[in-house]
Amino acid sequence: MRDVTSFGCCDRDSCDFFTEGRFCEALDKAGVPRHQKWRTLILYMRGLADFSYLTENQKAAVQDLLVSVLRDRDFSDRRFEEVLLRDREILVAPYEQRLRQALSEAGTLVEDFRRLLQQRKGVVKGLEQASVDAVLHGGDPETIVSVLRNTFREVENLLHADASSMNELLSRDFLTGIANRRAFDGHLLQCIDDWNVMRRPLALIMLDIDHFKTFNDVYGHRIGDQALQTVGQALARVATSADDPAGSVFPARYGGEEFAVVLAGAVALRAADVAEDVRASLERNLFSIRDGDGNVLQRDLSITVSGGVAVISPDWAPSTIRDNLVDAADDALYAAKDAGRNRIRVWPLPRG
Repeated sequence: MRDVTSFGCCDRDSCDFFTEGRFCEALDKAGVPRHQKWRTLILYMRGLADFSYLTENQKAAVQDLLVSVLRDRDFSDRRFEEVLLRDREILVAPYEQRLRQALSEAGTLVEDFRRLLQQRKGVVKGLEQASVDAVLHGGDPETIVSVLRNTFREVENLLHADASSMNELLSRDFLTGIANRRAFDGHLLQCIDDWNVMRRPLALIMLDIDHFKTFNDVYGHRIGDQALQTVGQALARVATSADDPAGSVFPARYGGEEFAVVLAGAVALRAADVAEDVRASLERNLFSIRDGDGNVLQRDLSITVSGGVAVISPDWAPSTIRDNLVDAADDALYAAKDAGRNRIRVWPLPRG
């Protein structure tokens, strides 16, 4: 194949850029100017469909962009810049989203670690003083050694407790009590590795609280937090009841009002039923809103969720499995919302 920078003026009879016909001739019919920058861009965008590192959603978005370019026939310099910018957004969006999530988590962890250090500062200071007093007051050697030994043992216990606390901070969502996004990402990647080796069934449920922004605006963030906790508790209960020796159910807070459940093993084959159990349990669950003094402001309030379910596909390239699985479950989730909310949809979605 010839250099793509020179095909703007290639001879139609010898053009071989288009496997289903002459590429330049096809672009001529589409009204694309015979200018190398537009034709190079279109050739590049068309070729992205074969890039294995892109998710199916990314490929579809690029192809939709390409179709819009050919349909609108706006080949101005301004439109060229817009297309380049949109193409970049499509390609880097997943990575920017993860970076923002990581930065948000890092800020929370730093604050939690600062509080932990402040708590330990006073304790360690007291142990230090006890050790110094034992030495300065000239107690018998056995007493001094005993005090020092106990001091070091207490410091060791504190270090172990802090290590456990830090591990909890790294993996647990403080508000809901279930796993956080960091733990979810690590667990999902481990399950994908297991699938690659053993072909162990794997499914993902994505859930989103319906009309959560409106709920927050009406009742306030304190009650919004209560709604998030309610979903977390429901997921923990369903996970416990659905878990079995042949599989695992791993619920997590994905971000904001969105939750995720990773199902691995035999239970993954029942993912749609598990999702429906969560939805139904939340729909039945009624709770009251109270003010800061405990007075009931409103009774029999309920929240609902919409959910999407996806099972791993052997057709996905190994490098894109994680993103494709999340995208597929997300697509099903948004289909559930489009259908009226408070329901579950399963990927692949019906056509038409």
